[in-house]
Amino acid sequence: MLFVLGSACLAADNPAVVDQIVAKVNGDIVSQDELQRLVRERTAELKQQGATSLQMQQTLDEVEKNLLRDRIDNLLLISRGKELQLNVDSEVNKQLADIQRRAVSQDKSLADPEKFQAFVKEQTGQSYEDYKADMKNTLSAQRVVREEVSGKIKFKREELQAYYDAHHDQFQREERIFLREILVAANPDNTSIAEKKAKDLVA
Repeated sequence: MLFVLGSACLAADNPAVVDQIVAKVNGDIVSQDELQRLVRERTAELKQQGATSLQMQQTLDEVEKNLLRDRIDNLLLISRGKELQLNVDSEVNKQLADIQRRAVSQDKSLADPEKFQAFVKEQTGQSYEDYKADMKNTLSAQRVVREEVSGKIKFKREELQAYYDAHHDQFQREERIFLREILVAANPDNTSIAEKKAKDLVA
């Protein structure tokens, strides 16, 4: 792994910083713009989750502190996935199809591929191809962790039994009822009342 600091310029007589290379990992680079984009994405996620200003600042401080290290770790996992020739295309296509299906349920026009790609760019700030590539890298990294790490962790039955016996209380759960579905009857001519009732139940 090689760390490089520097900047790219448009022309010698009119210098302008295009981007700054922060690190290089097996041929892939980590740029300052990329790190800033990751911070913006995390900020947007926190806003969607309704985080307060204080919560956002505390979380972002922690994110920024570990951001470069986490990105390098991720690139190493992606590189290992390429070495193993892992193919996650079917998983990527399935996730994109699920996202489009949910989007179409809200807006039928998004069944059109071009409109859906424009929708992805609007929602993520990335082109559809970049979003798809990021998703592919994420799924590849997750597969590497499953196959290279999680899949090789072995526990003896005696060790599992000993842990269970020592933490018995943590495995106890009071009897509870979990609602999976609530069906609301609706008049086909006027679904607004049923829709309001469903939203109230969800709330």
